[in-house]
Amino acid sequence: MQPIEDEPEAPEEGPVEVEEPVTTRRPYLGIAAAVLALGTIGVHIAAIVVATGRDFPTGTYLGYVAIGLSVLAVVVGVVAAIIGRGRAWGIAAAVVAVLANPWVLLVVLRFMSGLQTS
Repeated sequence: MQPIEDEPEAPEEGPVEVEEPVTTRRPYLGIAAAVLALGTIGVHIAAIVVATGRDFPTGTYLGYVAIGLSVLAVVVGVVAAIIGRGRAWGIAAAVVAVLANPWVLLVVLRFMSGLQTS
């Protein structure tokens, strides 16, 4: 009969550190939303300038273009914030686009004019 021997102890190892690959997320989508929001501001200003020069149909058309750009900037900004492709840029672009939207500005100004006392 052979005596039972203890198994040799394995050297104690610390926690195994696994290095995860570094993935760099490019903020292109958020930056695109910011460019669209700035485009909204530019087209909105152009619409006001053109309408001031008494070219109302063109000013109205540019106002609609500004509204469309604003909606597009908000959608792209929210998507960028959700998927993490330029989250800060996307949130900032969505806020700027909502504030630069001609329809929102019209609603706010109508509300403010109703608060005036005669």
